[in-house]
Amino acid sequence: PLDEKLNEVYLWHGTSTRVALSIAQNDFNIDLAGSNAGTMYGRGCYMSESSTKADEYAFDEPGGYYDGTYALLMIRACLGRYYYTTQRDPDAGDNVKSGDCDSTVGDRAASVNTFREFVVYDSDQ
Repeated sequence: PLDEKLNEVYLWHGTSTRVALSIAQNDFNIDLAGSNAGTMYGRGCYMSESSTKADEYAFDEPGGYYDGTYALLMIRACLGRYYYTTQRDPDAGDNVKSGDCDSTVGDRAASVNTFREFVVYDSDQ
């Protein structure tokens, strides 16, 4: 069961099949965060409650072994106290690292009528 006191949730993460396999074996590498999709809320692991949003970040490897295969991971994440924003904020991770918050909720639904994004900055979350 999820731990509500820790704000634990299930969220979607889109990536390539090769990276999904690496995450499953070795966990997330936050140092590589944003290398494919950017860092709207700083360098972290981006997730969404919407598989449609996560699918925007999924990609295949043309010509490779996983050509035509896209990956979505269902992630069990511990959000804790979150920093809430409706705007792009590349420094959001710094707010979290200051110790005031544990994650970021980018509420794009409120600002541009699209999906919310959830970001954690520690692979242990």
